[in-house]
Amino acid sequence: MTATPAIELRNVGRRFGALQAVRDVTFDVAVGERHAVLGPNGAGKTTLFNAICGDFPPTSGSIRVFGRDVSDMPAHRRARHGIGRTYQQSLLFNGLSVLDNLFVAVRGVKPNRFSFLVPRRDDGHLAKARETADRVRLSHALDVPVGDLSHGQRRQLEVGMALASDPRLLMLDEPAAGLSPVERPELSKLLRELPKNLTILLIEHDMDVALPFADRVTVMKDGAVVVSDTPDRIQNDPVVHEIYLGHGGHKH
Repeated sequence: MTATPAIELRNVGRRFGALQAVRDVTFDVAVGERHAVLGPNGAGKTTLFNAICGDFPPTSGSIRVFGRDVSDMPAHRRARHGIGRTYQQSLLFNGLSVLDNLFVAVRGVKPNRFSFLVPRRDDGHLAKARETADRVRLSHALDVPVGDLSHGQRRQLEVGMALASDPRLLMLDEPAAGLSPVERPELSKLLRELPKNLTILLIEHDMDVALPFADRVTVMKDGAVVVSDTPDRIQNDPVVHEIYLGHGGHKH
């Protein structure tokens, strides 16, 4: 463990014209921590997520990842600095197999990554792709076309695609969205089995998914942080319950 946080956010803001989507967000994520950002739809969670990843850099404040200021760094350079991420909208190649998707992801962070040479059977990148499939519990489906996967398996593969670059920081954008009650335990088990030194930032709107997984939880509303605390305190926080009850009358 190191004293330098994996993520340091200081007064981070993101404006889209007249809309202040994120305002003055400040918190740290320790190395190896599982940190969940909760909040109802429209709270600014995904905008903050994209600010950290570089898709929409902050318009104010600063973001440091493993001690380096990445506030103005393009997204592809942040990926090479150790950030892996999933997206709410699937970016999988439906016409390719599970193994081919993972091979593309492994090659994506390597030199000559746009070479179209067919890999040899002993190709190191292919071996890495197989290893990654095992990590996300898809070894049995290597040759299955992605278009034939269940929704839950697609989510598992998306986590695998993010892991393929061996990130130090894994950012998950609502990985359980759309999963059935039967599929959720498989994803939860996969996430629990990830290496303890891997820092994970999870964006979620469902407390039941985030709280059992997280070491710390930050709750957002209207683009700002309302509270940041341990899962048990968040679960019993009256302000948090008011936020959720005020958005549709339930806590999910």
